[in-house]
Amino acid sequence: LISLLENPETPTFTAPPSYNEQKWTLETTSGQLKLTITSDSYWGFGLFNSGYLNTITLEGPINLRSRIIYDLTSALAYKPWEFKHLSSARKWVKRKFPGLDEKKNQNNWLELIEYSNQRFQEIIQVMKEAREKVSQKVKITESTEYWNKQKADVSLAAADFDLELAKGALADNNAPAVERAIARIEASLIEADPETGVHDNEQKEDLEKQRIIISEITMDDGNHSEVNVDSINQINSVSFEEDIPFVDLTIDSEQE
Repeated sequence: LISLLENPETPTFTAPPSYNEQKWTLETTSGQLKLTITSDSYWGFGLFNSGYLNTITLEGPINLRSRIIYDLTSALAYKPWEFKHLSSARKWVKRKFPGLDEKKNQNNWLELIEYSNQRFQEIIQVMKEAREKVSQKVKITESTEYWNKQKADVSLAAADFDLELAKGALADNNAPAVERAIARIEASLIEADPETGVHDNEQKEDLEKQRIIISEITMDDGNHSEVNVDSINQINSVSFEEDIPFVDLTIDSEQE
């Protein structure tokens, strides 16, 4: 989990392990995100690895909390909200978190996962709409000294290809692949746009001066929780509410 953080501080034990090395609490921060992990036994008197669980507490903006959970669940081969010893887990949760049960715990995970999933879907839709607007420009514009209509069509085809790749990557819960595809779509649309694309004689530095950023994908920056596309043909930016309540997330350690 810590390896998925963008720039984590060195973790510190607030409750270090003693004679029982599997009972501990550590904390770390990464920008605006604070992470606390507590390991505790809930079955078998702590004599077996499967009798331990980890409680994860995340504090920070919803987009950062949802992204780290999205990446974590994508990397695991099991569902982290499921317990190997459910009956014992229910008793432990009731004792430690009276207002929580296994169903609410599962929903806490799924809500954060769905938040990131929705966000990626919104970004892909924004790219699709931007592609259509650029395509309309290409249709009504003739080639110039600096911009070539045929090359613009090739760039649009590349954007279409990467749109499909982005959709497929999202279906596989592969966030990095989605982001890479989105970045390529952005570059293709900039190249295809008659107002920003340069295919022949214009210098690269001139292109940079007039370059329009179609989207700003800042999934791990707490200061940006929306897709900024105001500069492309007045496409409305996608806003995301930040008032999803803080939740405690409890996961099961599957190590044997």
